[in-house]
Amino acid sequence: MKRLSRVVGCGLWVVAVMLALNAPLSAEELSDAKIQSIAKKNIASLKDKRYEHDATVSLISMKGSAVPSLIEAVNRPSEKTSQRIRIIEILGDIKDPSATACLLVSLKDSNVKIRRQAAKSLGQIDDKKALDGLKGALSDFDAEVRFLATRSLEQINDPSLGDTFIKLLDDADTRIRILAVNGLGNIKDEKPVEKLSAMVGDYNDDVRLAIAETLGKIGARSALPALNALLEDRNINTRREALKALGKIGDPSSIPYLVKIAERDEKDLRLAATAALGDIGTEEVIPTLKKLLRDEVLDVRIAAVKALTKIGNPEFEKDFAPLLNDESMKVRKAAQAALNELGQKK
Repeated sequence: MKRLSRVVGCGLWVVAVMLALNAPLSAEELSDAKIQSIAKKNIASLKDKRYEHDATVSLISMKGSAVPSLIEAVNRPSEKTSQRIRIIEILGDIKDPSATACLLVSLKDSNVKIRRQAAKSLGQIDDKKALDGLKGALSDFDAEVRFLATRSLEQINDPSLGDTFIKLLDDADTRIRILAVNGLGNIKDEKPVEKLSAMVGDYNDDVRLAIAETLGKIGARSALPALNALLEDRNINTRREALKALGKIGDPSSIPYLVKIAERDEKDLRLAATAALGDIGTEEVIPTLKKLLRDEVLDVRIAAVKALTKIGNPEFEKDFAPLLNDESMKVRKAAQAALNELGQKK
């Protein structure tokens, strides 16, 4: 322990903690009092720019062992706001649920910067006990607190949050609407499909993109009209995600829309439409996919090979055979892999 004392005395707390936690020390040497002593010295070193980084790394490496001393520092009336914010940030990095109660108190602090950091750290900890407090923070007068609270709720990702996210779809803050849409996608409940469908005209490109992704995750047939509408979106990324979503849902009623795009639209969209046709996989899509085997874009040809392989009819061998002489090595490899796979199905 003499070596440990010398290291701590020099301010290199990260080395000290590694020695204390990983070295074969006795139970007496590993007492809680000694660990808390190291933690407190690290916390004090956060105020010194020379040792701040090492102290931070050390506290995080201590994990739950450092939490009691960190909580004590957060609750200390004499502690400067900047120090409290730094400690709350470290509690988030440690991700130990034993800090949740303390952070929920900080979420109601009079200082807006402390509330912001508390809202962020609670999401990192991912503790369902924080749900009610974070939902309460959605009424905070500060837009950033509301945003961070919403993001933390999305990170915690609990099925009970469906109604909360649905309400947030009307929020004036674009960032919050996007998080709410993503949160509903994680829950995958059909309940918000009608509300999401009504938002396909949202002015923000990222909101509409998130809606397309979420409708695909939910996978409900009731989303088909909205996704078909998004195929005409001004944003190419939104159109691509709508195509993917239609493929996931796999309803034959989407085939005319997909065929039109696969045969006429730009490369990236044709790729997505080709893959979606393969996901649907009915007899109706086969003629279009065979036609796409001769597409001028090699990636589209490969996508058509993969789509037909997914359908898996051994009779496709005669369609793949000419591709063994394709000018592109990638296409030749894809065709050979497809022939091998079909051969195994005979």
